[in-house]
Amino acid sequence: MIEAVRRTGIERPWEHQARAAAHALDGDSVIIATGTASGKSLSYLVPVLSTLLDGSEAPNGRGATALYLAPTKALAADQRRAVAGLAAPLGTAVRPAVFDGDTPVEEREWVRLYANYVLTNPDMLHRSLLPGHARWSSFLRALRYVVIDECHTYRGVFGSHVAQVLRRLRRVCARYGAEPVFLLASATAAAPGEGAARLTGIRPVEITEDTSPRGETVFALWEPPLTEYEGERGAPVRRTATAEAAELLTDLALDGVRTVAFVRSRRGAELISLIAQDRLAGIPAPRIPGANPDTAAPPCPSPAPDPWAAHEADVIPPTGAAPDAGEEPSAVAGPGRGVRPGAVEGPGPSVRPSTGVEPDTGARPDTGAEPGKGVGPDLGVMADTGVLTDVGVTTDTGVGSGSHAEPGTGVGSEGAPRAGAMGPDLAGRGLPEGAVPGAGRRGGLSSRIAAYRGGYLPEERRALERALHSGELLGLAATNALELGIDISGLDAVLITGYPGTRASLWQQAGRAGRAGQGALVVLIARDEPLDTYLVHHPESIFATPVESTVLDPHNPYVLAPHLCAAAAEIPLTEADFDLFGPETGSLLRKLEERKLLRRRSTGWHWTRKERAADLTDIRGSGGRPVQVVEADTGRLLGTVDAAAAHTTVHEGAVHLHQGRTYVVRQLDLEDSAALVEEASPPWTTMARDTTSLAVLDTEAEVAWGQARLCFGSVEVTNQVVSYLRRRLITGEVLGESKLDLPPRTLRTRAVWWTVTEDQLDAARITPEILAGSLHAAEHAAIGILPLFATCDRWDIGGVSIALHPDTLLPTVFVYDGQPGGAGFAERAFHTARAWLTATRDAIAACECEAGCPSCIQSPKCGNANDPLHKRGAVRLLTELLRSAE
Repeated sequence: MIEAVRRTGIERPWEHQARAAAHALDGDSVIIATGTASGKSLSYLVPVLSTLLDGSEAPNGRGATALYLAPTKALAADQRRAVAGLAAPLGTAVRPAVFDGDTPVEEREWVRLYANYVLTNPDMLHRSLLPGHARWSSFLRALRYVVIDECHTYRGVFGSHVAQVLRRLRRVCARYGAEPVFLLASATAAAPGEGAARLTGIRPVEITEDTSPRGETVFALWEPPLTEYEGERGAPVRRTATAEAAELLTDLALDGVRTVAFVRSRRGAELISLIAQDRLAGIPAPRIPGANPDTAAPPCPSPAPDPWAAHEADVIPPTGAAPDAGEEPSAVAGPGRGVRPGAVEGPGPSVRPSTGVEPDTGARPDTGAEPGKGVGPDLGVMADTGVLTDVGVTTDTGVGSGSHAEPGTGVGSEGAPRAGAMGPDLAGRGLPEGAVPGAGRRGGLSSRIAAYRGGYLPEERRALERALHSGELLGLAATNALELGIDISGLDAVLITGYPGTRASLWQQAGRAGRAGQGALVVLIARDEPLDTYLVHHPESIFATPVESTVLDPHNPYVLAPHLCAAAAEIPLTEADFDLFGPETGSLLRKLEERKLLRRRSTGWHWTRKERAADLTDIRGSGGRPVQVVEADTGRLLGTVDAAAAHTTVHEGAVHLHQGRTYVVRQLDLEDSAALVEEASPPWTTMARDTTSLAVLDTEAEVAWGQARLCFGSVEVTNQVVSYLRRRLITGEVLGESKLDLPPRTLRTRAVWWTVTEDQLDAARITPEILAGSLHAAEHAAIGILPLFATCDRWDIGGVSIALHPDTLLPTVFVYDGQPGGAGFAERAFHTARAWLTATRDAIAACECEAGCPSCIQSPKCGNANDPLHKRGAVRLLTELLRSAE
């Protein structure tokens, strides 16, 4: 093993790598929380591969096995390549294989029987490996190590689900006499050992001192300039971060600088790529060193309709055609002003609150069942899990499957077939060999610019990944799938289009540049909203503030109940399992018995239903079966949209972007989970409008702030998309509103809220005429600033403000988690309320605008079209509230 490492050019490991490997070989679980490009992979690969090498001497050639878990398929595929390269001198002793949703059925059998290093994701572990553990018995019996890569991404509800999946894994391993060591790799994080313990149930050794050398990084904070346009209610608006990123990507590409532009939404990634391609279409592309001219992607003779071709990017208004998940509204208005129940700001789709990472696992069980089908009976102990949404984010089906082993690697032990011989080539599968999907179609330098996001078909993802690794692509507009530890050597610059929600993600994205040790450029481009504006004017909040701790709650009953059913289906539950699954286990089992989901017998609690217990929950929290986007005239599948986002992104009449082409939704069939679209080039974009109401179910904690009250508890939120606006592409002018007939969705979750009394309003000079606007403005700003205090972004949470709430009988502001049962963000807000609301007040007061703008109190996802808002009233109200808290 030492010789194999030396062949990679490494004579001696860095100190943190050696310490981590030593603990792992001693049987200690370890978390390595060091910076990007600090060699974390080698830290766990050395002990793992060394153990597999020893195990290869067993009679069956598989005396030791290891399981690798990644949050995305792209990362798993990249790691398989790294393992194959490092283990090449070891011959057939190490047999790595990817097991994910793209792995063909015929390959899955080989993986189960012969692979000793299986790379998968939590979704496949939940849906396939654990339910079918009997077929994996020989692998599980020899399991020595479980590697959890990028473990900082497992936060919120998604992290809570993964925590219970890992407890189920430990329980099944114990059944076969195995007690694997857990090796976790994380970006720099606060209290990484505590986070790892919550995730795995095992307290690991912490390795946090980074001893690797670093190249110089120039980090710029970039605030786009003000434009001559006016936004809602005459507010000044800045040029969008999307347009700025596209221009910077263009300039860097012209200088030959290899660049990735990270953007929050898939629509934003498409638009940045499209604008940059348009700018570069007339510039000849230099020959790519080492490229084969016979396989280079030719320009498309008939380019796709491009609504941007005749316009400059600097005239894109923030309410116009370049909606970014963190910039532009997808649902911008709510109830009519005459019957306004309260100002509302809803959370984004559930995939974001739970993960912070685009789900691209495509997991499906070995039975052939598709995720989301046959979800099974209502658990009874949970509320309806419809998730509120008002931003267009789709589920990611992957960015390179990695399911096919490369020739010459992964050769099985005696009698085992070659993994590399399996799986069809791309030829004949609908994608020309050598073509790069989404790259510029007009020739010139535009052919080296593309978008990298989820929702593409598997063959398209693989082609993009090859082009990225080969250097054929010079510029890439990417969603956060690339944030993770994929080895992209040679990048010179990273553009971060808007604060990514957490400092951990910010530094992870920044670390993509300069991975080979060279200098790098990083630019954070601020969106026109409170948090981004606050950060560019308070750089100490970025450079002098520790990274957040991971927030997750594995004992959330909405999370735990379906996993107890799944665990009982795997092996009957007994009282001996209570310590493993947590203190709520006993009471939940009784409720599951009452709902006749489990049956108690002398041997324990059993799952007795015909449905698959693993189908009771989607661990990504995406709210059900993904909606397929299908071209109506041809029947061609374009991609998928998360079920939670379907109401706002693919409703009838919605404008949908895919690979630079524009489509209009002809019909949304919720029963069959399909959206029929037709290609078109309308001169407008669409934004959904919804209504929201909130009821308090239970107050779990309450703190007196003078006469005011700060509370935390359970609430029920009801949301319904009622219409959509058509806005002109360039000016953002509203062309009309169309009614929609979509069902309401209900969410039971956790919230933090505060009330004020009439005396406090008088002290703050808040008259009845400005009360609603003052509360509304404070709510918007509080939601925008909360990500500084919790590992969330504003799309993870929602809010409601009302001048007289029927449950509190007082003026009240609510901020709630956008996940069933809560995600821990509102609870964090409750415990940091004084600092959180102080920063909120300071951010509003420091803004230079006169009456409110997107940089302080206007929200891109307001359910009431940012009306009413009162900036000065919000500052006085928060000042009085905080004075009472002293």
